[in-house]
Amino acid sequence: MAVSDASVNRVGRINSRSTWALIGALIALVGALALCLDRFHNGDFYLSLNSGRFIAQHGFATHDPFSTISQGGTWLNQQWLSELAFFRISEVFGPTGLTVLYAVLITAPLALLLWLCRRKGWRMLVAVAAFYFPGVLAVVHPRAAGFTVLIFTLLIALLFLLWRDRGGARPGERHVWWAPVAILALFALWANLHGGFIAGLLLLGLVTVGLAIDHWRGIPGPVPLSRIAVLGLVAVLATVTVTVATPLGAAIWDYLLSFQNQAISLASTEWESAFSSPLAVVYLTLATAFAAWMWVRSPQPRRATTLLVTAGFLVFAGYSIRNIVFVGPILALQVAWTAPNRGPTPMRGPVALFGAAAAAATLIWALVLGPARDDPTLGFPVADYAIAHPPKHGRIVTYAGVGSYINWRSPNTPVVLNGWLEHYTAQELRDNYGVLRAWTADLPGALRRIHGGAVITHVPSAIRALEAAGFRPEFTSPDGTYLVRVPHDGKLNRR
Repeated sequence: MAVSDASVNRVGRINSRSTWALIGALIALVGALALCLDRFHNGDFYLSLNSGRFIAQHGFATHDPFSTISQGGTWLNQQWLSELAFFRISEVFGPTGLTVLYAVLITAPLALLLWLCRRKGWRMLVAVAAFYFPGVLAVVHPRAAGFTVLIFTLLIALLFLLWRDRGGARPGERHVWWAPVAILALFALWANLHGGFIAGLLLLGLVTVGLAIDHWRGIPGPVPLSRIAVLGLVAVLATVTVTVATPLGAAIWDYLLSFQNQAISLASTEWESAFSSPLAVVYLTLATAFAAWMWVRSPQPRRATTLLVTAGFLVFAGYSIRNIVFVGPILALQVAWTAPNRGPTPMRGPVALFGAAAAAATLIWALVLGPARDDPTLGFPVADYAIAHPPKHGRIVTYAGVGSYINWRSPNTPVVLNGWLEHYTAQELRDNYGVLRAWTADLPGALRRIHGGAVITHVPSAIRALEAAGFRPEFTSPDGTYLVRVPHDGKLNRR
């Protein structure tokens, strides 16, 4: 049953030991599951380490230093700081240490979100954790996007604490003077870690518009118009901040626009619409139903702010699968803003259940699964052979993840591309993947344009087409075949 703040104070502090125990159990469970799901070092892992190593040794660079077809071209490395952090952590603690610390990084935002919702009852705490977890799946392997989840949640916490007018606290006047500075500092850091700061700008814009609508509607207890104006100004200044706070300067917007390259979808599905994934559709449907239920149950007159913010980010997630990471934190913000406070209730059952699940997941990771290792789907035995036996002429045509691994292991071995997909032209991407998947109708032309001298592929039809074009397999494994163009003398170092 919903209770007033006065009743809560008479009963005692709402954040009782059982509440904190449940929050701890949920955090531990999500963190343990993150470790269990991070089974392999994928291409992004090696791409980050390779870029971080270069920055550590040579500093920030504006020209692509890697041995790909774009070497020497413009390198818009917006997420340089996260790559440097990953490399330094791996250097000190090793890959396993990086994996564990990254699990802490992507779990820490949940701790903050559960703290914001600590007065809403155990069912809401479980719901927040449940909607947060699918976002973890999208960033479970070490990558720069993990920092975006953390900073986005910090921004949510700032907005909730400083502009809330529900949940038992008036807007805190003592916070106003430092709030704009804190928000701008977050954006300055964010712009050097990951391009997800766009979501932060969207959040500021939606909250500003929503608060203005509620003020215009005359909702009781509105945020003062002066503070809404300040928030709008902060959004504008945040846009300026991300433009000047990185070594890229205004070119940071060119970097973001580079993802409009439609050929990126040949190598990665994370930029596709969420409606292309049945699981994503199910998740967004449940999230929409939960958000609508929360809004309908909120006291009248209902506020436009929560509806606008949640709806905006559900649409944002529908536009691209990778934006699903923002849905869980946004739903938590709606819970913190609109759900009624709950009195202390027995939580022994939920605490025991989720605590046991967290302990079991941790033991499974420690005793059965172990830390993440090299991903066999990237064909590392084939890649290792190719590193030891590079083509005499031309580059190795291979998948982006394998190219990132080869760049990390052997910086001088020439490949066509690595995981920096946004740095290649649509034609280069189509030629590369057309060769690998036997899609191209002009195989000799594609190989000529990308200077292909060897190929790593696992597609039988592609292997047959390459053999017909003068390539011969030198190494074959269940994960792929390494083919090299036959030299004019016809000699090969077959293994």
